[in-house]
Amino acid sequence: MGYADKLTERIDALADALRAAGVPQDRAASLLGSAATASMHALVLDAVLEEGLAPAEPEPVAQPQRPLQAAA
Repeated sequence: MGYADKLTERIDALADALRAAGVPQDRAASLLGSAATASMHALVLDAVLEEGLAPAEPEPVAQPQRPLQAAA
């Protein structure tokens, strides 16, 4: 079983636990949405680490050619 399948099972278990606890549907949806987002981030991080890719360096911010003047 892959990492994604394990995360899916855990989110399903969380959904079952929230239903069993009587958590209001809107609150459960918010929690499950957060869990899904966290899972996606974990999968992306796992893929990046597996590939041995380093995060891209940010582009330097260009400095203005001349100083800005304050409005009168």
